[in-house]
Amino acid sequence: MPAESRKKTPKRRLRQPRQLRSKATVDAIVDATARILADDGWQSVNTNAIAKRAGVSVGSVYEYFPDKQAILAVIIEQHLTEGEAMVADAANVLVGRIAIDDIVRDLVLSFIRLHQGNPRLHRALASEVPISASQRERVAALRSKVVALVADVLSAHVDEPELKATLLVDTADALTHRWIVDEVGLPASADIMAAQASKMLKGYLS
Repeated sequence: MPAESRKKTPKRRLRQPRQLRSKATVDAIVDATARILADDGWQSVNTNAIAKRAGVSVGSVYEYFPDKQAILAVIIEQHLTEGEAMVADAANVLVGRIAIDDIVRDLVLSFIRLHQGNPRLHRALASEVPISASQRERVAALRSKVVALVADVLSAHVDEPELKATLLVDTADALTHRWIVDEVGLPASADIMAAQASKMLKGYLS
C-alpha cells in the first residue's frame, strides 16, 4: 500500500503515569480509613466502608492492601513520623533555652501541638487499635528521646535532671492527652492549658 494512502493513527490522549494514579488511590484509601477511624472507631473500619469513603471499588482496596490491618500500619507509620518530626522541632527550640520558665513552657506547648492535630484519630490510635511490638518500641523510643533532651537542657539548672525530666515529660504528656484527646477534657483553650500546666510544672522544679 502506498505510504500516502495509509491512514494516520490518531494520537492517543496522554494518560496519567500509572505510578501517580496508584499513589493517588493509595492515599485516598489511607485517608478514608483514617477518617472512619477518627469518626466512628476501629470497629467501623472494614473494606466496604473504606472503599465507599475513598470513592474506589473494594477490588481496588485489595489491590493495594491485603487487609485493613495493613492500612492501619500505614496510618500508624504516618502518625509516628509526625511525632518524630515534632520531637526534632522541639529539640531545635529547647536546646537554645537557658531559663527554666522557657524550658517548661516550650515543653508543654510541644505536647499540645502534638495532640491538637487530629485528636479523635489520636484517641483511636492510643486506645482502640491493635499495635505491634515494633510500633510500641518506636513509641517508647520517642519518649526516651524527649526525656533525654529535657534532661540535657535541665542539667545546668537542677539536680537529678533525668528523674525530673521524666516526671516533666510524662506529666505534660498525660495532661495534654487528657485535656485534648480524651472526651472528658477541660473546657479551656490551648493557651490556658499551657499556662496552667506550665505554672504547675515550674512550681515542681523550683
